[in-house]
Amino acid sequence: MSPSTENRFRFAAIFTLVLAFFFVSGACGLLYQVVWTRKLVLLFGTTSYAVSTVLSIFFLGLGVGSLWGGRLADRSTRPLAVYGWFEIIIGAWALFFLASITWGEGLVVAVLRAFDFSRGVGIVLRALMAAVLLFVPVTLMGATLPILSRYVVREAQGRGFRIGALYTLNTFGAVAGCFVTGFYLIQHLGYTQTTLLGAAANVAVGLAALVIAWIVGPTTVAPEPDASAEVIPTGSAPVDPRVAYAAIAAFAITGFSGLALEVIWTRLLTIVFLGTTYAYTAMLTSILIGIALGSAVASLIADRTRRHAELLGAAVILTGICSAFMLWRFPALPEMLSGSRWEDAIERKFWLAFVTLVPATFCLGMTFPLVIRAASGALQRIGRDVGFLYSANTFGGVVGAVVGGYLLLPLLGAHLSIVLLVVLLVLTGVTVIATSGAAPWLKNGASILSVFLFILAWLLGPVDVSRALDAGYIPTDHEVIHYTEGVEGTVAVSQPVDKPDGTDRVLWINRVQATTSIEKGVKMNRLQGVLPLLFDRDVDEVLFMCFGSGITCGTLALSDFERIDAVEISPDVLAAAPLFEADNLGVIDREGIEFHIDDGRNYLLTTDHRYDFITFEPMPLAMAGVSTFYTREYYELCRARLAPRGMVSQWVPLHSLSPEVVQSLVRTFIEVFPESCAFFINADLFLIGSDDPLQLDYAAAQRRLAQPELRAALDKVLLRDVEEVIASFIMDRPALAAFAEGGRIMTDDRPWAEFEAPKLVYAGKVPDSLALIEPHQTSPLTILAGDSMTPAARDAIDRRHRAHVTDLAALQRYYQAGPMDTRAIAGFLRSLEIDPKDWNARYYLEQDAERQLERMIPWEEYETA
Repeated sequence: MSPSTENRFRFAAIFTLVLAFFFVSGACGLLYQVVWTRKLVLLFGTTSYAVSTVLSIFFLGLGVGSLWGGRLADRSTRPLAVYGWFEIIIGAWALFFLASITWGEGLVVAVLRAFDFSRGVGIVLRALMAAVLLFVPVTLMGATLPILSRYVVREAQGRGFRIGALYTLNTFGAVAGCFVTGFYLIQHLGYTQTTLLGAAANVAVGLAALVIAWIVGPTTVAPEPDASAEVIPTGSAPVDPRVAYAAIAAFAITGFSGLALEVIWTRLLTIVFLGTTYAYTAMLTSILIGIALGSAVASLIADRTRRHAELLGAAVILTGICSAFMLWRFPALPEMLSGSRWEDAIERKFWLAFVTLVPATFCLGMTFPLVIRAASGALQRIGRDVGFLYSANTFGGVVGAVVGGYLLLPLLGAHLSIVLLVVLLVLTGVTVIATSGAAPWLKNGASILSVFLFILAWLLGPVDVSRALDAGYIPTDHEVIHYTEGVEGTVAVSQPVDKPDGTDRVLWINRVQATTSIEKGVKMNRLQGVLPLLFDRDVDEVLFMCFGSGITCGTLALSDFERIDAVEISPDVLAAAPLFEADNLGVIDREGIEFHIDDGRNYLLTTDHRYDFITFEPMPLAMAGVSTFYTREYYELCRARLAPRGMVSQWVPLHSLSPEVVQSLVRTFIEVFPESCAFFINADLFLIGSDDPLQLDYAAAQRRLAQPELRAALDKVLLRDVEEVIASFIMDRPALAAFAEGGRIMTDDRPWAEFEAPKLVYAGKVPDSLALIEPHQTSPLTILAGDSMTPAARDAIDRRHRAHVTDLAALQRYYQAGPMDTRAIAGFLRSLEIDPKDWNARYYLEQDAERQLERMIPWEEYETA
């Protein structure tokens, strides 16, 4: 074997190893991005501004790192060793991040409380903290591509393939990191162990790179070329500066448009797929796969053609055209989501996301290898050129993400935003082709074809893609009376077409039914709003988070509290509240309520106020991020904000959860609060926690519930006497402890329930949870103050409690076999034999009667009806 052949084989082996290293680097990078973002969002809150701030810092660091890394690469004689040290430092910094984030949180919170800064200043302070924690590792991550590019490019002819292969393998690594982290690691290992795994992989890769760099020895770097040269050689053909500048501008614009489109696509697909952690992982994985595949194909052809600019322009145009055709595809997606098994649903969502997103992202991925060939200069400055090009794309992406989320969506909506970005991409691609020196027929043909395809996509698509998606989830007998595309999400309100009186309305947030004003939902909200009135203590100051339709807050406002702080993350949700005025009792205009636009957890972190009662009503646990309202650390935060003898109320819905998850949520709650009890209504538990013993006060409850406006509101939902409200009590502290035995604690570090809950959305486990609760039912007499009621009142409460025990058994049949099940009906009738005033049994029998009538009248069974 000749020396030259041996050297080629040797380099091929080393190149393969470097590709493997960079694959692992990509996997670790996405792993860290997911973990660090979620950890920092716990401090920032889950508002879009907070999430965007963290991601902007992340991508800004990558851009700065690529610029700096490019200059460093061209000066280094051992770029592979530099890469190895960077990987080791990144891994070590990941451990430093874990150790530092807690004291960083304490420092920022202390400053915010000491100086009473505004929310905007709070975001800036947190951004500075995030920058301190993130800037070093993400800068080093950004530097790795130009450094390795300097190492693997030994001759001009192969630069497109080699740099493109690096980018491709790194992106495929990101695919693996995103998929494994989102679907497995966080759920089963938690953030800390997941980070340790990433750090170990970084250090292992870094050490391996150092060993190979030591074996191979230094890389010779030729002198810098004359920077004033008008034409810089790039392999077999010179580069026209006009073409290079156009390519660079196009790459920056594709970064801007690509990230802006990703924000909008995610918003639309969240409406289709529901905003679970798995849905976001499937969407991001699909986007990364498309980019990686496009880069792979372009890498194979970049060195085989001289028409880099023409191909780059075509790829940019096709990115826009494919995005335009998505407007036609999006509204059809809801009909394709069939199947009730979670495994089938998530697999179908993944493939739908893949098929929908890959065409545009494939074209987007092709741009990088083509830009490298079209715009990079001499070999001696290849690191600097790669770093500059990558940073232009990254910086453009940061601007695109911000503009897409905070300007385009709120001002134009998803549909017009996509159209605008498509036009920008098509014009950019046409401009690149026009400067390429291509034949006039090619330039004109590209322009004409682009216009034709854009018009075709426009004609095929709906008038408004977001509105068209409404048809996929709004009930057919409903009409949309309010619709807003805001920064935090899409907010819609619908009502039955035959009930324009303001009742039975539904609030939808990103497709999820956040709350409904049907009688059952209002009944639950009314109970939640009167829980603080039942105990042997005065409640003056209340904190209510997750405002929603405002029905619970409106109920709270009917009592004589001195102060109510209402926290809602989305101003668009508050704007929709007047549409629920019939049930929220005009809460927006009531005195004594102060509204705060903020994430509830962030509000608790920054306020130094102490409350007598804290309650919240978050979105379903299956939604991404909602688990932060059910962790041990969150309850500890609530406990720290309680006034003496204060109480916390937590809503635990049995719908869409399993008995094991419900047990675990209860155990997490009672682990924090030494005193606790539970109430039950419909299929919902309300946990009450405090530092002081909890005792019901019959006389005080009767007096407080007798206020005329509150009494009228309770009567409408069949909570017609104090016995009915008190009899919703279901478990005292010993019963809760027995019920929760064997449950798992949920923590901020391991929010496992967020990954379990999406699998249970269609599982129908309510009867199983009721069966688990049934043996633990406790009479409210166990915590009722004996001197607060007469013997007659005691007998009435005991009788109502025994009727509710029978109700619970009937409810199991109700949720298992349906509302018209004869055994469920018989159970509720037995409850009425125990207590004819059992309003809970009457409610379900009325529901049954209505359904019987609805069934008989269309069949003309008038006499039976």
